[in-house]
Amino acid sequence: MTENSTYNRNSSMQRKQMHYSPNLLSTINNAIDNCKLSSIEYDSREKGVTHRNIEPMAIVYKDRKRHLVAFCHLRNEYRSFRLDRLNLIKLTQEEFIKRPDFNVNDFQDDSAPFSDEYADES
Repeated sequence: MTENSTYNRNSSMQRKQMHYSPNLLSTINNAIDNCKLSSIEYDSREKGVTHRNIEPMAIVYKDRKRHLVAFCHLRNEYRSFRLDRLNLIKLTQEEFIKRPDFNVNDFQDDSAPFSDEYADES
């Protein structure tokens, strides 16, 4: 594993203009690029904190927020996770094969900016 194999919001410095650390983006991109199964701790307003095993697919913009789109093993379907609600992401050594039915356009806004993925949100 690389040094960016885990992100924990509680132990990372956060920038004021972002609700999450740039290390989070690096860790997620590492998982997507290397097809690494990951475990997350997600803080949902409806269900509270949940722990999930996921197959990370893409980072998208939806409702002017960044989201991680992943195949969720708990729900057995694609789900969208707001980055500012991710408490923890940990990459495993296990790899997955990208699913042929995934279409990133199903998850992002039509008006999503085509900017660099490390650019700050407005």
